[in-house]
Amino acid sequence: MSVAAPSGLASVSYPVARRLLVAAGLVVLLITAGVMYARRVDSVEVAAVLLFIPIFLAFVYWHVVGGLVAAVLAALAYLFLRLDAIDQVGLDVFRGHLLSRTAAYLAFGVVGGWAASQLESSLTKLDLYDQIDNDTGLFNARFLVQDSELEMARSTRYQTLFSLVVVDVPAASIEDLNRRQRTAALKGLGKVLADSIRSVDRAVHAFDGTRHRFAVVLPETASQGASVFSARLRDWVTRYLGERGASTDGVTTREVTFPDDETALRQLHDEFAAIDRVEHPETPAA
Repeated sequence: MSVAAPSGLASVSYPVARRLLVAAGLVVLLITAGVMYARRVDSVEVAAVLLFIPIFLAFVYWHVVGGLVAAVLAALAYLFLRLDAIDQVGLDVFRGHLLSRTAAYLAFGVVGGWAASQLESSLTKLDLYDQIDNDTGLFNARFLVQDSELEMARSTRYQTLFSLVVVDVPAASIEDLNRRQRTAALKGLGKVLADSIRSVDRAVHAFDGTRHRFAVVLPETASQGASVFSARLRDWVTRYLGERGASTDGVTTREVTFPDDETALRQLHDEFAAIDRVEHPETPAA
């Protein structure tokens, strides 16, 4: 048997990236304003820096339109803060400050909004085509949905067959371990499965909230071969968990072959599709 482990970097969804971006941006802006205040810079200029915050939040959440509207409002707010000084010494003295601040606000809002929209588009596309499970390094539920559809179409067209084997491990079996042990156990199981299948087979892991579901797509494999492989897969999984002190109670296996078990296969397809919708709520199914 040969190695068939997929590889790839875990994708970051835009909502997660947005939270990280907001946190980092607020820290930078607040530190900048704090340093200016500590150096006794004019309080109006300190406030001018703080006015970048609503622009920043607006373009992160509402992109160019939000950034532009917030920039205009920030420019008006800066003008309001300078009204007393303008009344005293005249507009000419502050015209340069007003223009430079307005230009900075507009540029920040428009450019930042464009960058945020590009980031969202890129991460959404990456999430849409993400096929790697972060916990195990195996393929994920989305891949199984797409791959089973492809295999069914291929089997129908060329009059071939394929099988799908699934081992379900109750969540409690792994949750009894501590966090580090759980992480190591799932990574280890992923490696065991990847190292134990043929190069043409595809191994999958998905978690539906109550079960860790390990599945393997077996092209050109009839029901008898699937039954033999199912017993081996269950043995690999239970042995690995048992060696690490995890419970193996409730571990179950299931094998289906297309086209003979088409109804059962489509049921499994729908179950993994439901998991995919939970894992990728921000993106439509591919």
